[in-house]
Amino acid sequence: MEIWTIDLCFISPFHTTGNNMGSFIQIARSQDRKGNSIPYIPATHLKGVMRCEAERIMRGSAGISCFITGNPYSTDHEIMVCDEVKAGGYGCPVCSLFGVPNIDGGGGFREGKLRFLDFYPSKGKEEVNILRRSHVMINREFQVKEEHALYSEEAIPSGTIFTGDIIIRTGLTDEEKRVFLASLHTMACYGLGKNRSRGFGALKIGEIKKSDGTVISEV
Repeated sequence: MEIWTIDLCFISPFHTTGNNMGSFIQIARSQDRKGNSIPYIPATHLKGVMRCEAERIMRGSAGISCFITGNPYSTDHEIMVCDEVKAGGYGCPVCSLFGVPNIDGGGGFREGKLRFLDFYPSKGKEEVNILRRSHVMINREFQVKEEHALYSEEAIPSGTIFTGDIIIRTGLTDEEKRVFLASLHTMACYGLGKNRSRGFGALKIGEIKKSDGTVISEV
């Protein structure tokens, strides 16, 4: 087993939706061991975006036919798996890294080699100044503001660094490592969280440190 500790450096404000309090939308928060409320990036969000990017990479480079995250070209976003997965295998590095969900015809649930943990601000909650912004909802059909649709939401300011761990359960092959790192960096290009169309969620990958102290990459 190996643990990679990764820094995500946000170069624009960042928002993941937490509680909705009327017209006020909070960012996602968790609690530390002392009961303090702190912002975080859910592990499921990171894993989902990275898996989508890994599938996109492998479709372009190896011509895989799977759409575990849903086929965007079908009206019902159908989930598609290859014959190897149906037979109980993994097929390609996407499934061996991220696992196989329990879907009809998918050969049953199998864990992948990667386990994602939640990411938290690396400098502690007391040093993160939460932004509050007000917006007006836009009617997408007519491109005009909606009447009586003012709302406010929180955001993490640009410059904030989130740090977290990704556990590698068993050793990676060279191809798996390439896909893992490629999906990590393309996730940064895609962005995280809500409001990406408004410039939110832009980031770059900072330091990546292995559990033995080896630094893989840094800003």
